[in-house]
Amino acid sequence: MDKSDEKRLLKQAVAGDVQAFGELVKSSETKLFSFALSICGGARQIAEDVYQEALTKAFVGIRRFKADSSFSTWLWTIIKNCYIDFLTAQGRGLLLDDFNGYEPVTAEHGETSLIRKERAENLRELISKLPLSYCEVVTLVDINEMDHTSAAELIGIDKNLLKVRLHRAHAALKKLIENSGKTFN
Repeated sequence: MDKSDEKRLLKQAVAGDVQAFGELVKSSETKLFSFALSICGGARQIAEDVYQEALTKAFVGIRRFKADSSFSTWLWTIIKNCYIDFLTAQGRGLLLDDFNGYEPVTAEHGETSLIRKERAENLRELISKLPLSYCEVVTLVDINEMDHTSAAELIGIDKNLLKVRLHRAHAALKKLIENSGKTFN
Protein backbone atom coordinates (compact mmCIF):
# COMPACT_ATOMS: atom_id res chain seq x y z
CA MET A 1 0.00 0.00 0.00
CA ASP A 2 1.43 3.37 -0.91
CA LYS A 3 1.42 6.45 1.32
CA SER A 4 -1.47 8.16 -0.45
CA ASP A 5 -3.72 5.09 -0.05
CA GLU A 6 -2.72 4.78 3.60
CA LYS A 7 -3.44 8.47 4.18
CA ARG A 8 -6.86 8.23 2.50
CA LEU A 9 -7.80 5.11 4.46
CA LEU A 10 -6.59 6.67 7.71
CA LYS A 11 -8.80 9.69 7.13
CA GLN A 12 -11.78 7.40 6.54
CA ALA A 13 -10.94 5.25 9.58
CA VAL A 14 -10.68 8.33 11.81
CA ALA A 15 -14.19 9.23 10.61
CA GLY A 16 -15.36 5.82 11.88
CA ASP A 17 -15.19 3.77 8.68
CA VAL A 18 -14.66 0.18 9.88
CA GLN A 19 -13.99 -1.10 6.36
CA ALA A 20 -11.18 1.44 5.83
CA PHE A 21 -9.65 0.39 9.15
CA GLY A 22 -9.87 -3.24 8.04
CA GLU A 23 -8.06 -2.45 4.79
CA LEU A 24 -5.28 -0.71 6.73
CA VAL A 25 -4.86 -3.75 8.98
CA LYS A 26 -5.09 -6.23 6.10
CA SER A 27 -2.09 -4.69 4.34
CA SER A 28 0.26 -5.88 7.10
CA GLU A 29 -1.87 -8.45 8.93
CA THR A 30 0.47 -11.41 8.39
CA LYS A 31 3.51 -9.53 9.65
CA LEU A 32 1.64 -8.15 12.67
CA PHE A 33 0.10 -11.46 13.74
CA SER A 34 3.45 -13.18 13.26
CA PHE A 35 4.98 -10.65 15.65
CA ALA A 36 2.22 -11.28 18.19
CA LEU A 37 2.70 -15.02 17.87
CA SER A 38 6.46 -14.69 18.29
CA ILE A 39 6.38 -12.57 21.43
CA CYS A 40 3.77 -14.90 22.90
CA GLY A 41 6.19 -17.79 22.53
CA GLY A 42 4.07 -19.51 19.93
CA ALA A 43 1.02 -19.67 22.23
CA ARG A 44 -1.59 -19.17 19.53
CA GLN A 45 -4.55 -18.47 21.83
CA ILE A 46 -2.65 -15.82 23.78
CA ALA A 47 -1.36 -14.29 20.54
CA GLU A 48 -4.90 -14.15 19.13
CA ASP A 49 -6.17 -12.48 22.32
CA VAL A 50 -3.30 -9.98 22.36
CA TYR A 51 -3.72 -9.25 18.65
CA GLN A 52 -7.48 -8.78 18.98
CA GLU A 53 -7.05 -6.50 21.99
CA ALA A 54 -4.48 -4.46 20.06
CA LEU A 55 -6.80 -4.05 17.07
CA THR A 56 -9.64 -2.98 19.35
CA LYS A 57 -7.43 -0.41 21.08
CA ALA A 58 -6.14 0.81 17.73
CA PHE A 59 -9.63 1.28 16.29
CA VAL A 60 -10.88 3.06 19.41
CA GLY A 61 -7.77 5.24 19.60
CA ILE A 62 -7.16 5.87 15.90
CA ARG A 63 -7.70 9.60 16.40
CA ARG A 64 -4.52 9.61 18.49
CA PHE A 65 -2.45 8.18 15.64
CA LYS A 66 0.16 10.70 14.58
CA ALA A 67 1.58 10.07 11.15
CA ASP A 68 5.14 10.17 12.55
CA SER A 69 5.43 6.50 11.61
CA SER A 70 3.60 4.04 9.43
CA PHE A 71 0.28 2.65 10.55
CA SER A 72 1.76 -0.86 10.82
CA THR A 73 4.55 0.38 13.11
CA TRP A 74 1.93 2.04 15.31
CA LEU A 75 -0.01 -1.24 15.47
CA TRP A 76 3.22 -3.13 16.19
CA THR A 77 3.77 -0.92 19.24
CA ILE A 78 0.19 -1.43 20.42
CA ILE A 79 0.60 -5.21 20.11
CA LYS A 80 3.80 -5.06 22.16
CA ASN A 81 2.10 -2.94 24.83
CA CYS A 82 -0.94 -5.24 24.94
CA TYR A 83 1.38 -8.18 25.52
CA ILE A 84 3.14 -6.33 28.35
CA ASP A 85 -0.31 -5.56 29.80
CA PHE A 86 -1.16 -9.27 29.53
CA LEU A 87 2.02 -10.22 31.41
CA THR A 88 1.30 -7.62 34.08
CA ALA A 89 -2.24 -8.94 34.52
CA GLN A 90 -0.77 -12.43 34.93
CA GLY A 91 1.53 -11.09 37.67
CA ARG A 92 4.61 -11.75 35.57
CA GLY A 93 7.42 -9.51 34.47
CA LEU A 94 8.74 -9.36 30.95
CA LEU A 95 11.25 -12.17 30.43
CA LEU A 96 13.21 -13.04 27.34
CA ASP A 97 11.55 -16.45 27.47
CA ASP A 98 8.41 -14.55 26.50
CA PHE A 99 10.06 -13.85 23.16
CA ASN A 100 10.37 -17.54 22.19
CA GLY A 101 9.63 -18.21 18.59
CA TYR A 102 12.26 -15.93 17.13
CA GLU A 103 14.64 -18.84 16.51
CA PRO A 104 14.32 -20.18 13.01
CA VAL A 105 12.82 -23.64 12.69
CA THR A 106 15.19 -26.11 11.06
CA ALA A 107 14.97 -29.70 9.95
CA GLU A 108 18.06 -30.78 11.88
CA HIS A 109 18.18 -34.08 13.66
CA GLY A 110 20.27 -35.75 16.30
CA GLU A 111 23.22 -34.30 18.13
CA THR A 112 23.51 -31.13 16.04
CA SER A 113 19.93 -30.18 16.85
CA LEU A 114 20.43 -30.82 20.57
CA ILE A 115 23.62 -28.75 20.66
CA ARG A 116 21.97 -25.88 18.78
CA LYS A 117 18.94 -25.98 21.10
CA GLU A 118 21.16 -26.00 24.20
CA ARG A 119 23.18 -23.03 22.91
CA ALA A 120 19.99 -21.09 22.16
CA GLU A 121 18.64 -21.81 25.65
CA ASN A 122 21.95 -20.77 27.25
CA LEU A 123 22.03 -17.58 25.22
CA ARG A 124 18.38 -16.80 25.94
CA GLU A 125 19.04 -17.26 29.66
CA LEU A 126 21.99 -14.85 29.54
CA ILE A 127 20.12 -12.27 27.46
CA SER A 128 17.30 -12.33 30.01
CA LYS A 129 19.81 -11.21 32.65
CA LEU A 130 20.45 -7.97 30.74
CA PRO A 131 18.56 -4.79 31.66
CA LEU A 132 15.21 -4.62 29.84
CA SER A 133 16.37 -1.84 27.49
CA TYR A 134 19.32 -4.02 26.39
CA CYS A 135 17.19 -7.17 26.21
CA GLU A 136 14.71 -5.37 23.98
CA VAL A 137 17.26 -4.16 21.42
CA VAL A 138 19.07 -7.50 21.27
CA THR A 139 15.76 -9.29 20.77
CA LEU A 140 14.55 -6.98 18.02
CA VAL A 141 17.83 -6.49 16.12
CA ASP A 142 19.80 -9.69 16.69
CA ILE A 143 17.11 -12.29 17.19
CA ASN A 144 14.27 -10.86 15.10
CA GLU A 145 16.69 -9.37 12.55
CA MET A 146 14.87 -6.05 12.45
CA ASP A 147 16.72 -3.15 10.84
CA HIS A 148 17.92 -0.36 13.14
CA THR A 149 15.47 2.24 11.85
CA SER A 150 12.42 0.02 12.38
CA ALA A 151 13.59 -1.17 15.79
CA ALA A 152 14.26 2.39 16.96
CA GLU A 153 10.84 3.48 15.72
CA LEU A 154 9.16 0.54 17.45
CA ILE A 155 10.86 1.24 20.78
CA GLY A 156 10.33 4.97 20.40
CA ILE A 157 13.96 6.06 20.55
CA ASP A 158 16.43 7.72 18.21
CA LYS A 159 18.31 5.39 15.83
CA ASN A 160 21.66 6.52 17.28
CA LEU A 161 20.50 5.73 20.82
CA LEU A 162 19.46 2.29 19.62
CA LYS A 163 22.96 1.73 18.22
CA VAL A 164 24.50 2.81 21.53
CA ARG A 165 22.21 0.49 23.50
CA LEU A 166 22.94 -2.37 21.13
CA HIS A 167 26.70 -1.83 21.45
CA ARG A 168 26.45 -1.71 25.24
CA ALA A 169 24.16 -4.74 25.26
CA HIS A 170 26.66 -6.71 23.19
CA ALA A 171 29.48 -5.73 25.56
CA ALA A 172 27.42 -6.71 28.61
CA LEU A 173 26.37 -9.97 26.96
CA LYS A 174 29.98 -10.77 26.09
CA LYS A 175 30.93 -10.38 29.78
CA LEU A 176 28.02 -12.58 30.82
CA ILE A 177 29.10 -15.24 28.34
CA GLU A 178 32.71 -15.11 29.51
CA ASN A 179 31.67 -15.36 33.16
CA SER A 180 29.04 -18.05 32.62
CA GLY A 181 31.42 -20.91 31.92
CA LYS A 182 28.98 -22.11 29.24
CA THR A 183 30.21 -23.05 25.81
CA PHE A 184 28.89 -21.44 22.66
CA ASN A 185 31.37 -22.85 20.14
